Amino acid sequence: MMNTYTIGVDIGGTNTDAVLVRQDTAIHATTKVTTTDSIDTGFTQALKNLLEQTSLLPSQISGVFVGTTHGTNAILQCEDLFRVGTIRITGSHSTLLPSCSGWPQNLKTAIHAGIHTISGGFECDGRKTAPIDRQEVYNAVNSLIDAGAESIAIVGTFSPINHEQELEVATHIASICTIPTSLSHQLGGIGFFERENSTILNAALKKSMSHGFAALQTSLEQLGMTCPLYVTQNNGTLLSLEEALAFPVLTISAGPTNSFVGSTKLANVSDAIVADIGGTSTDVGIVHNGFARRSLHTSSIGGIMLNFPMPDVLSIGLGGGSHLKQNTHDIEVGPMSCGKRLKQQAYAFGGNTLTLTDAALLLQNVTIAGADTSRIPMARQDAKAFLDKAQDAIQTLAKKIAGPHGQLPLLLTGGASALFKHTVLAEQAIIPEFADVANAYGAALAEISGTIDTVVCLEKREAIIESLIKQATEQAIARGAAPNNIRVVEQEIVPYHYMPMKMARVKITVAGQRHTF
Repeated sequence: MMNTYTIGVDIGGTNTDAVLVRQDTAIHATTKVTTTDSIDTGFTQALKNLLEQTSLLPSQISGVFVGTTHGTNAILQCEDLFRVGTIRITGSHSTLLPSCSGWPQNLKTAIHAGIHTISGGFECDGRKTAPIDRQEVYNAVNSLIDAGAESIAIVGTFSPINHEQELEVATHIASICTIPTSLSHQLGGIGFFERENSTILNAALKKSMSHGFAALQTSLEQLGMTCPLYVTQNNGTLLSLEEALAFPVLTISAGPTNSFVGSTKLANVSDAIVADIGGTSTDVGIVHNGFARRSLHTSSIGGIMLNFPMPDVLSIGLGGGSHLKQNTHDIEVGPMSCGKRLKQQAYAFGGNTLTLTDAALLLQNVTIAGADTSRIPMARQDAKAFLDKAQDAIQTLAKKIAGPHGQLPLLLTGGASALFKHTVLAEQAIIPEFADVANAYGAALAEISGTIDTVVCLEKREAIIESLIKQATEQAIARGAAPNNIRVVEQEIVPYHYMPMKMARVKITVAGQRHTF
């Protein structure tokens, strides 16, 4: 039988990395290209590079698995986002806070097109407050479209307990127009405002996700690949392309997750502290038993409180493209960065911006084709001071997130990890082989998951939980997971003490390796 390979891709703000992985999970080839404005162009070039390096046939590729910071960058830069109109199904709960309360003003201005409250919703005990008025829905959506809404977020009180009214409103909207909709019960728990924030962001991100990712499947077809394409999500498991387009908010922390998990696989450890040093920022997190540790706190992105699990990550604006500044009393590394324009703006490449990469080049920690250290207007002792400042910041971040787990090994990974090759930081850490493409490798090894998220009676708790695990397992197998290694990776039970019959929201997630591995 012909050997098959998988390809992992990470589409970052600076570079698009790709790895070709054999069935035994060994890396067969790697490539790194500059991320293009139209992400499918860089994606296509990366795949072409791998095929040309190895002379493989497109038919030998069994799957392409993509991780990205595309959604995160869209939020942080307030670009390529739909303007969102929000329909609240709140009935008697109409005195709630305004939509997008506490958001950064620039992001609110970019996204928020307006809000309409309509009758309906449920009480905490499951009682319906009022039926949906179809004409009220029509009036609300038409008014929001007139106000500039390009996407609609539908949010009902206690909809995770009963979501029939959110579905009814979406059906009424679909009968009069084709505007994209996002329903809050599909995105999280009972907390109304965090759930609304998640739904609004999801509705906004459908623009950037559809612009960038809808074209990726076409790219595969043009290269002659007939294999499936998956997108990694926040917990490190896989979404189909269709799921990612419907729920783009679930991908916003996939980049760090892939990097953390990929790094531990490359270093052959299951538990570690990982510092992912990129072109613009450094993300630090912890991996336990091969999975990135979840944050125990309310999740947030760009200053917006959300309500679904994300990896526990601490970040600083420090990377290979970070600007260096020196004043009378101190020196500064970042947070401003050249990003993907490093080779146009850094002194070593003929630009006029002093960067952390310039400092590392001057100290001969790294060599880069096309770099000329004679162009760098800095003394070696100053270069060392800047690099020491950077490593101190990374060490502080690692100690902060480690807490009682300070005995865990520290892994340095990411494209800029090589800058620290001959520093004290590197002596205290491990820089695994292929560290510069750990994010893409993590995507290539991502597992298939199955999730059951439902409200049930826990009178017969053990039997119910066992049944839900079985359902989640069947779902994972149907999506391509190998049956013999599926395990429970998340079990969350939220009792509704105000409801009779021991009702609770139960979320079970299982995961297992794909059949190809």
